[in-house]
Amino acid sequence: MPWVSLLILVPLAAAVVLGVLPARERRAARGVALIGTLATLAISIIVVALFDRDMAVMQQVDHLDWIPAAGVSWDVGVDGISIWLVLLTTVIFTLGTIAACQRLPERRGPAFLALIMLAQAALLGLFTAGDLILFYVFWEFMLIPFALLIWNWGGDDRRGAGMIFVVYTMAGSLLMLVAIIATALTAMDATGELSFLIRDMQGVAFGEATSTILLAGFLIAFAIKIPLWPFHGWLPRAYSQAPIVVTILLAAVMSKAGVYGLLRIGVPVFPEGIGNLLIPVAILALIGIVYGSLLAWRAPTMRLLVGYSSVAHLGFIVLGIIVIDRMAAQGAVLQMINHGIVAAAAFAVVMVISRGTGTGDMDRLGGLAKGAPRLAVAFLFVTMAALALPGSNAFVGEFFILGGVFDQYAWMAVIAMLGVIYAAVYMLRMYQGTMNGPARGVTDDGRAAEMGARDAIILVPLILMMMWIALWPGSLVGATRASTDLALAPAQVAEGRPVEQIGVLPARAAMTPATDPAERP
Repeated sequence: MPWVSLLILVPLAAAVVLGVLPARERRAARGVALIGTLATLAISIIVVALFDRDMAVMQQVDHLDWIPAAGVSWDVGVDGISIWLVLLTTVIFTLGTIAACQRLPERRGPAFLALIMLAQAALLGLFTAGDLILFYVFWEFMLIPFALLIWNWGGDDRRGAGMIFVVYTMAGSLLMLVAIIATALTAMDATGELSFLIRDMQGVAFGEATSTILLAGFLIAFAIKIPLWPFHGWLPRAYSQAPIVVTILLAAVMSKAGVYGLLRIGVPVFPEGIGNLLIPVAILALIGIVYGSLLAWRAPTMRLLVGYSSVAHLGFIVLGIIVIDRMAAQGAVLQMINHGIVAAAAFAVVMVISRGTGTGDMDRLGGLAKGAPRLAVAFLFVTMAALALPGSNAFVGEFFILGGVFDQYAWMAVIAMLGVIYAAVYMLRMYQGTMNGPARGVTDDGRAAEMGARDAIILVPLILMMMWIALWPGSLVGATRASTDLALAPAQVAEGRPVEQIGVLPARAAMTPATDPAERP
């Protein structure tokens, strides 16, 4: 069975059905959306069950020549880098769809759900694409549903927020398209064949100058989507104006597109250019960690606080990838999943509080724990995870990143530690300011903000996933090791790293699973 292709086609089919439903058919729309997203979740679980954790290369590949004359193909599959992102996407979109169905917009409800399904299909296509043109198609495709969701169902400033989001992402996308075409044509000069398959690009010697220029074209697009400082200008308005369910999807899933692209394409395809751009990108990531933390500390609303904290957390992930270290890269992949879960849970808490109190302004909130003890407990779990407290799900990923960064560039790790300190400041500020102290902004001691059964359907699975990763992080890390070693190896060789730091020799990577250096003959 072409399970990976079905991952993309099932939500796409659900979106088509929802798109032709009359606006009045709200009950039918809910049924179609739930069936579509639950079926996609089931398929993703099958893909995970069939996954071979010891193989470094792409698995379960579905390949079909799409435009043979242009070297373009439908090529999708999964490896250790993408497998957990696929599962994260299906889980978060399932919970997001349930939340959307619970409180479906009165205006054009089926269309709202159709766009969510389209966004899911696009992101799943992006995380499984093995062809650069296909990657670009899904990269551009996901912009459409998110922009329309903001434009049509956002807040009072939805038009401006949607326009800024589109302008930023389109500018980066055009640069990436030029870089994709230039990469394929340059590779054709070396191989004699025109191909956009990512695996065909790996191993092509582009030369240091060419590799640096091509990598820069990709990096700008990735930096905007992450977003990495100073390319984050679209984030405050988009996160604050989008419907809260859409904000959850943006922060928890879409933000991973850029860091995934960096590890999937940037590092393995352009190893000669990484050395030239390593320090500049690392500095931007470090600035983002400190700058995002400071903005989160002073943010007036809960939405902006969680949004700016994402800039800081994603800076950690970028840093873990760009230093080209095995442990840091494994931590970055794990932290992509952790951040997705924690960001989704944090925005879900914001959704419950804002709906119950009518405000998300932290200066107008306080003392909610008295009337909403269940929410206070759930919020405490989320806060501890966001702090990367030892014993929480985010601790191992952050520890791996900082440990790997310290091995390569100790000064970077020292600066990044500021983000750990500031995380305690802004997250405890939000928790204590809303849950503790005298009641403010409410007349019922916060009982209206209590977590009900509908809210528990969203929050409890996220908390259970946090507990699972906290207790058994190896279940994720073990599956990522081979693929991250394969992705890093060319750049490590180009950087002249010691042999003991390289997980798999590039010459053997395409034929054998990644192994520990001590196990090689």
